[in-house]
Amino acid sequence: MRTNTHNHVTRPLLAGALALTLCVPMAACANGTQANSASTADTQTTTATTASSPTAEIADVTSVSYLGPAGTYTEEAAKLFFGNNDELLAQKTVDDAIALVEEGTAAYAVIPQENTLGGPVTDYIDALLASKDARVVGEVVLPIRQTLMGLPGTDLSKVTTVHSHKQGLAQSADWLDKNLPNAERVEAQSTAAAAQEVAEGGDTTSVAIAAPGAADLYHLEVLQENVSQSEANKTRFYVISKQANAQEGYDHAVFVASIAAEELPGLRAKACQDGTELVCVHDRPEGSALGTYRYVIELSRKDGFTNAELKRLEDTGQLEYRGRYSCVEG
Repeated sequence: MRTNTHNHVTRPLLAGALALTLCVPMAACANGTQANSASTADTQTTTATTASSPTAEIADVTSVSYLGPAGTYTEEAAKLFFGNNDELLAQKTVDDAIALVEEGTAAYAVIPQENTLGGPVTDYIDALLASKDARVVGEVVLPIRQTLMGLPGTDLSKVTTVHSHKQGLAQSADWLDKNLPNAERVEAQSTAAAAQEVAEGGDTTSVAIAAPGAADLYHLEVLQENVSQSEANKTRFYVISKQANAQEGYDHAVFVASIAAEELPGLRAKACQDGTELVCVHDRPEGSALGTYRYVIELSRKDGFTNAELKRLEDTGQLEYRGRYSCVEG
């Protein structure tokens, strides 16, 4: 088993503009030691457990797919969670990254989930919901420092086009409004893909907004640091696998519920008992009727989720279990 060496700090409340948010202060990231043995799936216990390390059940060397190309924040999150001795497989889309896990080519995938400024990444939440096999086994919270970059010799006064992922554009909208109000904003598959497009395009009137490391990777010049202009700018990422964590003690769990909006308060009341608290709710169209949604519901529990608590939550008859986990914060 991989020995956890990450430093854990209290996880801040991610105050993104959610389509629907019902949030309470998030619990601290797990600071417990790795458990000595995994609990069996059918073990029932009500004994409080020490929260499991975020990487407690991760093999020393493994394969990880992620939204590429190289130089994305998702790659940075993958390295933070898994370290540098693993096989990282850059993919063009999040759907492709998840597909590698489903077919067994990759053991894990890392996908963006939510940003404090841009809110939930709905396309990627939909990709998670579309996968029947995907289970959340970890979370990474990463500070985001969006950086404006271009070819050497780029003159900001002559820039006509800004390339970035839609989240990068949203997070930098205020800076762009003030400094490049007339520049066209072009969405790319990822921030690193935007940097690559600018580097390969050879046009000094085009710039990219991407992670700082992308400038070195694609031989671009940094034109302005931290154009998101917010120290609170963070993104959290899910770590996905086909197998849910078996050990007890992880302090977060995620479920999916396909219900009418009017049923949500009652479900919350049933779920949040005996120390289990609501972290947040994301709603996505269910597709069969107006007012019915698929909700991604995240819960936290200070003493960790035991098998007995998971069974209690599943016995509501409305919650589909998608994994328990703890987080690493950069």
